Amino acid sequence: MKRFLIVALLLFPVLMIKAQQITAANFVLSKKGIRSIQLLLDDKIEVVVTGAGRIKYIGTTDGYPIENIDQMGPRVEYYTDFDIHDEKGKLKSIGNVAFKYNNNFDIHDVKGTLKSVGDIKITYYNTFDIHDPQGRVKSIGKVQIKYYNTFDINDRFGDIKSISGNTEELSVTTRPILFRQ
Repeated sequence: MKRFLIVALLLFPVLMIKAQQITAANFVLSKKGIRSIQLLLDDKIEVVVTGAGRIKYIGTTDGYPIENIDQMGPRVEYYTDFDIHDEKGKLKSIGNVAFKYNNNFDIHDVKGTLKSVGDIKITYYNTFDIHDPQGRVKSIGKVQIKYYNTFDINDRFGDIKSISGNTEELSVTTRPILFRQ
């Protein structure tokens, strides 16, 4: 038992190096949905993911791009033909940060839209929100997004009206932000 504990204590730091934690996240919205996601992992790696579920940029907070994903440390996986209910080619995970999408089992949401990033849940206006624009992002984590709806008298139906609940750790904006120090 002592040997097991010693080995476990020696391996624990190695396991922690591979673990990725979302330090900060910024979801960039367009009128049609999520345009991109900026993630800060472990306070040192910046990852930009497109709305289509592909990695656009990986770099350090010092501003150095990482050319080879293997240099980053965590394993990057995409959905394949073996993931029969999910769209092939979309980002599946970065290390232990999973990306989940709405699929055939999510009957009230648009198939292929982002459902969660790690522990951050994403909801959409759907058939139960009869006066709001269907398929638009309703919330990301605790951040709420409101749109001009059928009760607004002007012709801005579907435009973003307000975003509330942003924090340093989780924000939703209409423009990218910089994580770099």
